[in-house]
Amino acid sequence: MWPPPEAWRAIVVLPAEPLATSRARAVLPESYSREDAVANIQSAALLGLAFAQGRGDLLRVAMADRIHQPYRAEICPLLPRLLPLGGSNGVLGVALSGAGPAVLVIVESESNLNAASRAIRAALNGFAQPNLLTCRLPAQGATKELGAVA
Repeated sequence: MWPPPEAWRAIVVLPAEPLATSRARAVLPESYSREDAVANIQSAALLGLAFAQGRGDLLRVAMADRIHQPYRAEICPLLPRLLPLGGSNGVLGVALSGAGPAVLVIVESESNLNAASRAIRAALNGFAQPNLLTCRLPAQGATKELGAVA
């Protein structure tokens, strides 16, 4: 296991409304196409490579998903608004956090947190303002260390 790049940060975007895991599971299909399964395996391999080599330029593609995000987007409305942020404002990649509705945003560095947070809030204009939590990405997992972002 390789530790993630020291500079990378995460913003967890927590919507005002929770989502029951049972509801998130209920929207998933019973089976998937071979193409979708292969695409997700490729994304997982690329994600490992991106973290191991510190390749933020790979994260947008590596965090792409065809197994659960397309099906959960309707009940996790923050996701479709935030996915386009990957590759701008210091945002390296975006994905659902677990089953949702929270969204994980990987940011290039601490110096990009404010720009990324402003872009997130602008993309979510019209929604109840979510809570944004920032985290470092230590080797043993993300921890809430930096706190809320303005």
